[in-house]
Amino acid sequence: MTDETNHLFPDLQAAAKALAASVLAASSRFKRPMIAAVDGGSGAGKSTLTRMTAPLIGASVIHYDDFFDAAVPDEEWDLCPDEQKCRRCMDWIRLRREVLEPLLNGQPARYRPYSFETEDKLAPESVIIQPSPVILLDGIYSALPELNDLLDYKILIQVPDAIRHRRHNERENSEDIAWHRRWDPSEAYYFAQVRPPSSYDLVIEL
Repeated sequence: MTDETNHLFPDLQAAAKALAASVLAASSRFKRPMIAAVDGGSGAGKSTLTRMTAPLIGASVIHYDDFFDAAVPDEEWDLCPDEQKCRRCMDWIRLRREVLEPLLNGQPARYRPYSFETEDKLAPESVIIQPSPVILLDGIYSALPELNDLLDYKILIQVPDAIRHRRHNERENSEDIAWHRRWDPSEAYYFAQVRPPSSYDLVIEL
């Protein structure tokens, strides 16, 4: 990570404007749609920042959380090593096949997002993503190396752990202790061993 890739911003609005400019500059190098991963720990503000940035550049947005692998029960996740957990918890194979590859070919993408409420853990109605020059993939583990061949730009949103955890708990309206025990070590492993900050094209600190 260098001074050129690491930037500190006072608020989300300033960060969104800078992110939009950076992504647009990167996209000018491509004659096809560009996919940018917006990665970061839970509660970092990825989705908020992505939502603010997308209209500034006319980007399509994919929420990686929609591809959570609900076929695995919580008890199995608790026994799963962190290395496997961070690579398995999102169905990146389905993401590639149903969304990223069609969009790169200029075609609309259709998929059923994850849902707690249905027996097959998929929402009954499909989400349709229209192709655009820039595609923002928002979510933890979105810069997974298994997607490297499709990712053109990788962005990390960094926020102190205490702030991230507070935001997560406020969002869930609970301390969510079981969730933190299950997933915090996996996130820590991912950003230390799989995708360290130095491997991103842009690091935004908030």
